[in-house]
Amino acid sequence: MKIIFGTKNPAKLKQLQSTLAPLNVVVAGLPEGNWPEIAEIGKTALENAKNKAKNYAKLLHLPVISMDNALYFDQLAAEQQPGLQVRRLPHQETRATDQELIAYYSQIIASLGKEASGYWEYALSACHPDGQEYNLVFRSPRRFSATPCLAIMEGYPLESLQLEKDTGKYIAEMTEIEKEQFWQKNIGQEVQGFIKSLPNSFFLNN
Repeated sequence: MKIIFGTKNPAKLKQLQSTLAPLNVVVAGLPEGNWPEIAEIGKTALENAKNKAKNYAKLLHLPVISMDNALYFDQLAAEQQPGLQVRRLPHQETRATDQELIAYYSQIIASLGKEASGYWEYALSACHPDGQEYNLVFRSPRRFSATPCLAIMEGYPLESLQLEKDTGKYIAEMTEIEKEQFWQKNIGQEVQGFIKSLPNSFFLNN
């Protein structure tokens, strides 16, 4: 059985593939083609996830699952929270590069101490061309360091600032097996449960 994950971010695709590895499900990215980048103009992570899933389902004439994230730090004032605008830095019109993001959030975390706690809000939406829709929103706690590691994950640069709470190891420095275990431990229960709850009509034959 196969599901289509509507994303053009290879790191996000790998994350979902790793999270769902224990299930007998193939997670495929968008088919080859010049697919448009769906604008993230929603007011919440769920609105963005739904918009992407609906548009890609309409374009592909197939069921699609999409995901969006929002970032929050526990000790940061509400008006300073990144929220949905993780890539949109203040006073900068263009999307920030991976290096710019790491430098900016390193300063944010430093203002809170050498380390800071926070969470990612995950929103998943599964949309079928016939109009069926299933959604999930949940939070995944994180630990952040003001000192970045040297390794950078393309598409997920803030993993250079995030630590595994038990070992203190940077996510970006983990082996592929360790990353797979990390995603399964931190978001696996919610994401796997969501996928298992979907009707068979959302799955394709290999």
